[in-house]
Amino acid sequence: MKAIASYKPNKKLLLALALEIKKLRKGQNLTIEQLSEICGLHSKYLQTIERGERNISVSVLVQIAGALPVNPTKLLAKALKSA
Repeated sequence: MKAIASYKPNKKLLLALALEIKKLRKGQNLTIEQLSEICGLHSKYLQTIERGERNISVSVLVQIAGALPVNPTKLLAKALKSA
């Protein structure tokens, strides 16, 4: 198996996921700070996620989805459709 020399995240997917997360947060009238408290992530970290600048892990996706609350599979599926 050949190693990947350099990996670049799918920017379209990151932006689509960012939009879905932001839409859900705002739909529940939550600020970044409030969501931060609920899911246990730093607000600055959440800001980078909502700007599509952060390639998050599956566990972080599950953490955010649980705080919103939404099924993480459905959240990712919506983002994949938009990307």
